[in-house]
Amino acid sequence: MPTNSARTNCHYFFSDTRRCGSPALRGEGYCYYHHPVRKPVANPRARAALRGFELPIPYSRETLHQAVSEVMLRLAANKLDVHRASLILYSLQIASRNLSPDE
Repeated sequence: MPTNSARTNCHYFFSDTRRCGSPALRGEGYCYYHHPVRKPVANPRARAALRGFELPIPYSRETLHQAVSEVMLRLAANKLDVHRASLILYSLQIASRNLSPDE
């Protein structure tokens, strides 16, 4: 197991020539925040919008379909990770089973 001294720090330099002191990702030269693959959101409020979204409560077939559609749209736009989407869709599947046939 490598010691702490064997871990590398992030190679990012701030504009005032200070170096980022965060540990680099395993096998990489940058920390999570400064990694070149990470794309910052142009509008910071857009990031907050990506965190959570409201689904209609599935009390009828219509609202159930609306909820499934919302999950599908967010998956297609890559605004929802697959694991979270699968949990939500599974929950909606359970809700659909609990709806009475005449609803």
